[in-house]
Formats: sequence, structure tokens, C-alpha cells
Amino acid sequence: MLHIKRLSQCTLEEAVTAWNTGFEGYYFDATMTVERFLERLVLEGLSPTLSIVAFQDEKPIGIIKNGIRLFNGMKIAWNGGTGVASAFRKKGIGKAMMEAALSIYQEEGVQLATLEAIRANQRAISLYEQMGYQMVDELEHLEWKGAYLHAKSASYPYLVEKTIPQQVSDLSFYKGLNPWQTQWQSAKDGEAIIVKDEQGLPIGYAYYRRSFHGHGKHEKTILFQCEAHPERNDAGDLVRFMIDQVLAFADDLVVTIIPNLPVNQSKQTYSILKEIGFQTIVQQVFMVKELK
Repeated sequence: MLHIKRLSQCTLEEAVTAWNTGFEGYYFDATMTVERFLERLVLEGLSPTLSIVAFQDEKPIGIIKNGIRLFNGMKIAWNGGTGVASAFRKKGIGKAMMEAALSIYQEEGVQLATLEAIRANQRAISLYEQMGYQMVDELEHLEWKGAYLHAKSASYPYLVEKTIPQQVSDLSFYKGLNPWQTQWQSAKDGEAIIVKDEQGLPIGYAYYRRSFHGHGKHEKTILFQCEAHPERNDAGDLVRFMIDQVLAFADDLVVTIIPNLPVNQSKQTYSILKEIGFQTIVQQVFMVKELK
């Protein structure tokens, strides 16, 4: 018999088993240890009381990780992964879990439900559409390996203020409805820059996180958002300038990652990153459902 529990009512071992079996045969290796499972919950702001685990005869066979954030007074929920064990797929369990997750969102007063799906995963996309989600953008996970050739940006009349990611949320053009993993809350221990014009008015921002291996060597940069004010005629130069600032310390051993960049909503940034030479690693779709 199918039974759905809150993750907070389960043991960690049950939750990790549900995750690992739920993502067997996935498009990439999603296997997690207990430690990595907990780390992702914290890093991405996911909630054990909002997430669910499905059981069949006391055996964990499925999971949905959920989180809720506020943006401009709006409650936004994110489905951070829906998985069903291979032996139990095509039996309506995914739909039952999605119904349970949406019920939780309703209880919590969520106004917008969001998720991402691998673009090639038509079965999952069809399920989400059946549940009322609509596709609103295409996403690409971009990557750059090797030495970065810096732009000749020294002559640009821009002022740079170094700050922390949460400060960009006060900007009128901050893209707080972009995918969950690109929002400032996901840039824990990150850095940010706000670029200003000659009058000191904000005209662009970028935030990112650098990681270092055990010997203190810079090994990876994750660039979450890099956006120019939409009314700027020099938006292209501004985006190039900010990329140059963020990657100033990257050498030929540093990997730079751009997670879930919206192809349409961040068209200027996407075009410039591709022009520079960033490669597409994963293609997804961004889906949303408005709740009453």
C-alpha cells in the first residue's frame, strides 16, 4: 500500500534510500551519501517538513524535496527533485507525490510553484503539465574550463562596489523569479559586485561563489546571476565588464559554472557567455504553476 510521509517523519537512511533509488538510471549520477543529502538540504534551503517520501509496504520508493522562499511578498515554492524507484514507475506514484506536494504548497499559502526538468525527459515534463505546470523558459547549465581571456574593460566608466549576494535583492532589476538555484539565497558564502554609473546609480550586478581545495587553491567559480539594467544601451559592454571582474582571478585550472541560466529571460548574458566560449553541459526547462 502506498503511503506518503513528510521527510521530517522519516529517518535519514530512508530519505537517502528514496533519493538514490528514485534517481537510478537518471541522466547524470545523482547518488548521494547521508552527508551530501544533508548538505544539499541546507545549501539550497530545502525543508524536511515540506518535503515528502513515498513508501510502498514500508519501503521508501520515492521522494520530492521542497522549499519555500519569499520574493516581493510572494511565496514561491521549488520542487528540488522528484524521483521514483525504477520498479515502481508508470504506476501513478509520481502523480500521487505531486498531488501531495501541491497540497502542502496550498496549506503554506504558496502563490507560485516552480521546478526544472531535463529537456529530454518528456515523461516528466508531461506529468508536470498534467499537474498544471507551464513551461516558461529554457535553461542551460554552462561551463568554462581553461584560462580566461579578459576583456579590455579598463576604459569603461563604471564604478564597482564589492558586497554580498543578499544586497542585490534590493535592486529594482534583480531577477528574483529566476530559477531557485540562481537566486541570492543559494549563493551561501558568496561574493557580489554592484556596478554603478558616474552618478553612483546601480546599473548592473553579479554574484558568485569561489571554492578552494584543501591546499587553498582556487578550483571553481559558480556564477549565479550577471545582469545589466534593462534600460541600458551599453548592456552588452556592462555584462562583459562584470564577467571580466568575476573571473579576474581564474587561471587555466579553474572551472567556471553557470547553473540554470534562463536562455530567454537572461538573453543578453546568455549570448555573451556563449560568444566567449562557455559550453552547454545540461539543457533543462523551467516550469511554473500559479496557485490561488
